[in-house]
Amino acid sequence: MARLPEFWTHTPRRVTHVLNEVAAGQLAPVIGQSYPLAEAAAAHADIEVRRFTGKSLLLT
Repeated sequence: MARLPEFWTHTPRRVTHVLNEVAAGQLAPVIGQSYPLAEAAAAHADIEVRRFTGKSLLLT
């Protein structure tokens, strides 16, 4: 992980840009599916087969 900046020198700038867009309300993640924490295994299985587009959330 320590060597990643050598390969992607623009990453810090891009991350800063994305976080600024989120803070300004101009960018929001796409939530594909939400799961109760008890269904974490099902969530991981769905992620592995790419069943949904967007982020998968585990809810407590």
